[in-house]
Amino acid sequence: MHGRQGTRWEPGGVPVTAEIRDAATVIVGRDTSEGLQVFLVRRHAGAAFLPDRYVFPGGRVDAVARDEAARRLRGSAGEVDPAFAMTAARETFEEAGLLFADRVVHGAELADARRAMHAGQLTFGDVLEQLGTSVDASQLRYFSRWITPKGELATRRFDARFFVARAPQNQVAEADATEVHDGRWMRPADALAAHERGEIEMILPTIKHLERIAPYAGVDDVLDFARGKTIVTVTPEVQPGPRFVLLPELENAW
Repeated sequence: MHGRQGTRWEPGGVPVTAEIRDAATVIVGRDTSEGLQVFLVRRHAGAAFLPDRYVFPGGRVDAVARDEAARRLRGSAGEVDPAFAMTAARETFEEAGLLFADRVVHGAELADARRAMHAGQLTFGDVLEQLGTSVDASQLRYFSRWITPKGELATRRFDARFFVARAPQNQVAEADATEVHDGRWMRPADALAAHERGEIEMILPTIKHLERIAPYAGVDDVLDFARGKTIVTVTPEVQPGPRFVLLPELENAW
């Protein structure tokens, strides 16, 4: 809950704040006969932030994630604060049901633990403890950093680290039907085309990440690209409308 200090309130009751929050987002991919697919979820229609938008699983970094990263994170996702990798793993499990674990975990165990987490009976740290596992950060690869610009369009601002990852074997991705719905595996080009036709709504960072990975044939290609690319911090420009745009010099340079 945000206090009034440094915060304005829009007529619909949505807070507009200058605070920038750390966040992590995960582009989960899989290989199919049709090529690379990524998992998208639709935010709840009643959500105060980005209702009905299709997004990648993600959420805010908190103090608990920083503590859990010190105790329950193995390996590295690249040159990034481990708390972001832990948050990425937590949100992927909570919203998509996929766990980047350091051992094989059976689907029934995951489903039971996820239900308990959604019911507030377990924290993510409790889930890892109960399953006797840790997060394997090496399954994630740091891909990009995007900061929400300051503007009337930005009701909330995030300093978000994006990761790419392969969907763990023998696990099934499924939206949690609480925060997010309609989990879909889609080829990046198909998701972009659906957006152009007005069938699904997406925000600029989602669109630009789909465009960035669309040329790649499979998950290994995306992971290889991520390992070799330079991280350039992106802050979109606010233009009249208002709308967010990526400056031409940043296209395919981040």
